Amino acid sequence: MNTNRDAALLALRPTTESIDNAVNALKQEGSSDITDSFAYMLHASLRSILKLQHSTIVRLTALYLAPQRGVILQRSIKDQCALFANALKKDTALRMMIVGVVVGHFTEAELLRYTADSATKSEINKRIIELAAKRVCDAREELLAMMS
Repeated sequence: MNTNRDAALLALRPTTESIDNAVNALKQEGSSDITDSFAYMLHASLRSILKLQHSTIVRLTALYLAPQRGVILQRSIKDQCALFANALKKDTALRMMIVGVVVGHFTEAELLRYTADSATKSEINKRIIELAAKRVCDAREELLAMMS
């Protein structure tokens, strides 16, 4: 186990009050090993990594969608967000790139959990894309500016 790498990755991760509140709520539920729970991974790992990788995720999505800029600009904000989410969910290359950007920041223990079985991996990938789609939609103006 590479504890130096794990420590460096954990030190890079930003935190927010909402992430801290979610993790503290999980701790108060009294789970014997909270770090083993899916909810803990969702809140403590995925949300922090997505926050850390925000600009990379937005830029990759903007680069991918740049050829469709004219069509995107003609759509309503709601339709633009739906298009962004659809691209992240349906396009295999973009989806795997975004998943890779996040998974590459997993600690060794998180990576072992991620690869433990295909159901866990699929669920985590699904959550990564859902959270990334929300993040991209929230950064819609930033994304559109990157496309010009």
